Amino acid sequence: GAGAAEAAIDPYAIYARDVDWIRTSAVLIAEVSVPSHGVGYEIGFALGLGKPALALYQQGRRVSKMISGNPDANLQVRSYEDAADALRVMGDFLANI
Repeated sequence: GAGAAEAAIDPYAIYARDVDWIRTSAVLIAEVSVPSHGVGYEIGFALGLGKPALALYQQGRRVSKMISGNPDANLQVRSYEDAADALRVMGDFLANI
């Protein structure tokens, strides 16, 4: 969740900030265990810019088929068991881009 502080920010300011973060980053890593319209949009936005993206989810969770079925070569969808495993998966992703 975004929290109370972010809830008070104008929606356009949130959009502009997040899009700027994506534009100025080399990659996008998203945690997708819990469905989020915003995170899905961010993944699509990053892929539209040609950026590599990693969608991480906890083993046993369902992932949106719009994410898991996306054939974009820049998207990797990977599961993890615990925090240490998530760090390993992210490290592998970053080492291979």
